[in-house]
Amino acid sequence: MTESSFHVGTWHVDLKSRSVSDGTEVKRFSPRAGRLLKVLAAAGGEVISRDALLDAVWPEVTVGDESLTQAVTELRRIFDDRRGPDRIIQTIPKYGYRLNAPARYGAADDASLLIDASDCFDLEAYRLCIDARSAMSRGGREGFMEPERLALAAVQRAPKFALGHAEYSISLCYRWLYQRGERDGLVKALSHAETALKLRPDMGICYASMAFAQGAFGNADRVRAALSQGLARDPNDSELHYLGARTLLAMQDYRAAASLAERAAVLDPDDLRSLYLAARVATVFDPDRCRRNARACLKRIHSHLAVDPTEARALNTLGPIYALLGDHENCLRALNAQEGYRSPLQFYDVVALSEIGDLDGASEAFEKVVDLGWRHKDWLLAEPSLVALNQNERFRKAARAIGAG
Repeated sequence: MTESSFHVGTWHVDLKSRSVSDGTEVKRFSPRAGRLLKVLAAAGGEVISRDALLDAVWPEVTVGDESLTQAVTELRRIFDDRRGPDRIIQTIPKYGYRLNAPARYGAADDASLLIDASDCFDLEAYRLCIDARSAMSRGGREGFMEPERLALAAVQRAPKFALGHAEYSISLCYRWLYQRGERDGLVKALSHAETALKLRPDMGICYASMAFAQGAFGNADRVRAALSQGLARDPNDSELHYLGARTLLAMQDYRAAASLAERAAVLDPDDLRSLYLAARVATVFDPDRCRRNARACLKRIHSHLAVDPTEARALNTLGPIYALLGDHENCLRALNAQEGYRSPLQFYDVVALSEIGDLDGASEAFEKVVDLGWRHKDWLLAEPSLVALNQNERFRKAARAIGAG
């Protein structure tokens, strides 16, 4: 880095291109705002008077205080600089301004961010995050409420622990999309994803939470930006690949979704969700690839059930996998074993019944999951297994109820 390139807080500033980035988006600023930022950064956190700033930023032009105020306002908008003790650009009443987060130059900048973040590590919060992830993977009769409760506890215990914010953001998205999450759930999810990224711009799971939240909002360009940044920085995070695959499926990018899901399965050899997703997506463009993934997924399902015969995720995945393999008898047997079970995971039943041609049964199952709060209309429109249901009036009515008609 040179003096034209430095960090302020978790923002990377490039004065030559007049841009700042937090790892997910790039923002531009005006030449006057750039000159102001350069002067404030060079001061190393010291207070600079308004008169000195006016002379330094506009050396050959006479301007009033309003020009300086506008430049400060622009920088605060760029940095999302809200009022409070942590504000990046601090006003010293009746005197001037200072950078509350002094600029950091040199190659050690990125490492210092990681050291600061590791200082915030909390073992109990980490345990809560592990349990939240495990609960999400297993499924269960509480659906997504248990993962949300555990992740929230992690955030409350350690407010500067990035993983807690990322897991909480992901759980909020899941529950809003599939289980009557609170009304402002997606707004909260996006806020916690942003916090996670500012705390740890090196962690794949933080980008996963951002991509998942942006996908729930339907912001395709921001999804791709978050995934690109995350995969470049942390290419071995399985959950980033899996959530990226889910989100790309909802965007109907089937080939990319299949590749990411298959990679997630390699990175986490115990995860059956990713292979199931890869099998379903591949039905669109490669039946042989679909069957390979389905057979591999079936092995993982049996391994899970050998350890815990009651695991909800494995039981709910069994029927759809048999359907993809053309084994209708075992598909129906697996579905009947779930009789009376009410969970957002019953959307798997909809897929399985549609695959084997029971359109009335699939429509009835879909009505049940909509009643539970399922409302991911983009996923519904993109799901390759449901094409035949578009001719069923009962299904179309339920789809219209969630805005997909």
